[in-house]
Amino acid sequence: MIKSAGQRQEGFTLMEIMIALVLICLVVVSVIELSSANWRNLAKSDDCIEALTNANDKMRDVLELEEMEEKSWTETDKDGCVYDIATTEIEKERSQALAVKFMHITVKASHANKSGANTVSVRTAKMISRSDALNDVGKDGTRKGYEN
Repeated sequence: MIKSAGQRQEGFTLMEIMIALVLICLVVVSVIELSSANWRNLAKSDDCIEALTNANDKMRDVLELEEMEEKSWTETDKDGCVYDIATTEIEKERSQALAVKFMHITVKASHANKSGANTVSVRTAKMISRSDALNDVGKDGTRKGYEN
């Protein structure tokens, strides 16, 4: 507030009001920007959670398969999510004489949505019965490829 030598003035000058309005606008714009960034991050994390849930569901489907062999394939669900699935046998040399085999399973889920494309990969291993190993018993009672 500006005072003249002979008069007493009450209230604010136009310049003081303008400066106060500019400061208030800066604070309001900052708050809006922060909340907008939070909403974008929230939507993005929601999309990632959905992609991970879809990949886990598909992994459960693959793990429930009775027979599993080395192969890779692609599936698309009704929502447009694309799954790249690969199963490979691991530790072949070490488990050759066993009645089981170890499979490495990878599911890669890709889904395009409003906030962009999300891709999530999940991996696990599964031990399954090796039907041919059960039938490979020699005359002496030992399994083929296994030495006492």
